Amino acid sequence: CMKKTGKSFFIIMIAVTAAILAIMAVSFKTETSAASAIGSVFAPVQKAAAFIVNGISGGIADIKNSSKNARSLKLLKKKNAELSDEVRMLESYKKENEQLRSLLELKKNDAEGNYTAANVIGRDSDGVYYTLTIDKGSRDGIKQDASVIVPEGLVGAVCEVAKNFSKVRTLLDAESSVSVICPRSGDMAIVDGASGQNGLCSMNYIDKDAKIVVGDSVETSGTGGVFPRGILVGKVTAIKNDDRGLTMTAIVETGANPRKIKEVLVGID
Repeated sequence: CMKKTGKSFFIIMIAVTAAILAIMAVSFKTETSAASAIGSVFAPVQKAAAFIVNGISGGIADIKNSSKNARSLKLLKKKNAELSDEVRMLESYKKENEQLRSLLELKKNDAEGNYTAANVIGRDSDGVYYTLTIDKGSRDGIKQDASVIVPEGLVGAVCEVAKNFSKVRTLLDAESSVSVICPRSGDMAIVDGASGQNGLCSMNYIDKDAKIVVGDSVETSGTGGVFPRGILVGKVTAIKNDDRGLTMTAIVETGANPRKIKEVLVGID
């Protein structure tokens, strides 16, 4: 049996070898056949290589596109920031222009020439804006206690005069005091800056039977010889009775905000 098995295996090997030689002989009869045979052998390898190369090329392209997009995004962000700055500047110019127009309109209504325009060139160093410095002085006709106004209302009064500049005590200053009247109810009182924080002042000595209510506006009454009648001072934001119940006290938010004022009108003789 062992001899038969070995003999059979030998015969099979001879047959397989013969078949391979026959195929090779047929394949290599022509140059084209040889190329085809070789191509058949290497085709899968070429396909795999092409896939790898294409993958690498695509990756490089993606990296280049990603880098380009990052640069574009950076430029867009920069441009957006520049445009935002321009919009803020335009808004600021618009507000300044509106304030100037309002001031010019106010000056235009000053038919008797009782006011002169001035620029704010300084503010008190403690940052609460109780005092402003303007660029007009005695040579421009400015005098002590002259009223200072803006379209939004009364700013205060001149408290110090030099030749070419003046100091203005605003309504927020504790030493500031002005007689006021409520046009709606006719009630009178005194507004001072004793609580002049955040643009708020005290309105004192209101009669206990007064009809003034929250939301009422108050104006200069014209008494006291400093401020002319009818200049807006501010709006009532709160009212309370005093401890003895004899009078009432109110909180007034000033119409003019010293923190934002850049130009004013100053009373002159």
